[in-house]
Amino acid sequence: MIRKLKLKFILISSGSMFLVLLIVLGFVVGVSYYNSRVEIFSLMSEISENGGMLPGQLEYRSIVGEAILTDEALYSLRFFSAVVNQDGNVLELDRGHVSVISDGDARKYVNRALQRQSEEGFLYDEKSTFAYQKTDLGYGNTLCVLLDCTRQLHSMRQFMLVAVYIGLCSMLLLLLLLSIFSKHAVAPIVKNMEKQKMFITNAGHELKTPLAIISANTEVMEMMEGKNEWTESTMQQIQRMSELISHLITLSKMQERDEVTLTNVSFTEVVEKVSAEFRVLAEKNNLQYETRIAKDRYVKADPAGLRELVSILVDNAVKYCTEGGQVLITLEQKMHSSVLTVSNTYPEQAGVDYSKFFDRFYRADESHNSEKKGFGIGLSMAQHFAELFKGKIAVHYKNGMLNFTVTI
Repeated sequence: MIRKLKLKFILISSGSMFLVLLIVLGFVVGVSYYNSRVEIFSLMSEISENGGMLPGQLEYRSIVGEAILTDEALYSLRFFSAVVNQDGNVLELDRGHVSVISDGDARKYVNRALQRQSEEGFLYDEKSTFAYQKTDLGYGNTLCVLLDCTRQLHSMRQFMLVAVYIGLCSMLLLLLLLSIFSKHAVAPIVKNMEKQKMFITNAGHELKTPLAIISANTEVMEMMEGKNEWTESTMQQIQRMSELISHLITLSKMQERDEVTLTNVSFTEVVEKVSAEFRVLAEKNNLQYETRIAKDRYVKADPAGLRELVSILVDNAVKYCTEGGQVLITLEQKMHSSVLTVSNTYPEQAGVDYSKFFDRFYRADESHNSEKKGFGIGLSMAQHFAELFKGKIAVHYKNGMLNFTVTI
């Protein structure tokens, strides 16, 4: 239980931190990329407005406002421009601000840009990246400006990688710290749980003494005055209280067991024996009692715990089945699992959340005055046994039948 609590604390904390890092780093990277794109196309707009030439002073937009390039920075820009007619023929080509781009290569880039539907975008090849922008000059002519932005985009990619590395390192460091300090973080909860378990155990043992005295006194009264409805009622309530205390102590001890030694147990044999034990009681209550048990089904479980799990479900089905109804016990193989289904006729109730049946002390009769004997603890115990055996337990209502299904 403590280990599961620590693991849950680590998973929730690390998941929350991962989400925060993802949002923060994603926002930073996104803003940086957007800013770089705005700067690139703002520069190209200035060049396009100057006819494909460098203006005397070049301004561009950034996410924090307007900025100005110095004269030296202006001449560090690598771009070329071309004027193309409506037939795709290059009328003018200016390569004065590039050194390694040949006339043929420049024309190829221009043709690629003209084939694009968008007025601006990026052209990629193996070594370089060019941003392009097309401006309509009128009379069917188009000015196409291409700016070498390989360095800017490479820096952007490096920044993104650094952000990813920072995020991963932060997560690893967080997981390490959470693993170290998780024991201290859950210590108050663990202490409170231990106190609750101790209280239940101690209270259970303390209650046994007055119950034993009341039982003995009642027996003496029966010996002296004979049995009557009052003494019989008292003895029934004593027995009921004793069973409740026993269930509480058992449940408390079960929760102290994080793991059990699982062995290969014949699920078939356990279900056959338990169903046979309850057959007489079911027939006494005029119930239709039917079993469909597959042969040679084995599961990894604790023998005593598996028997208790099956007994709880069958007892619950017989106890809460409608008068003259049906109880059906099925054990079958599905995929690589063994599936036990215990069903009983049950009156349909609108708006009932059947999953609450596994809640401790839950009773469908909210007044808790039902004539059916029970404490609302058994199904909670069954759920805990199923979890100990690495299995699942579920409940659903269909065609007038309440079905409890255990998959191991």
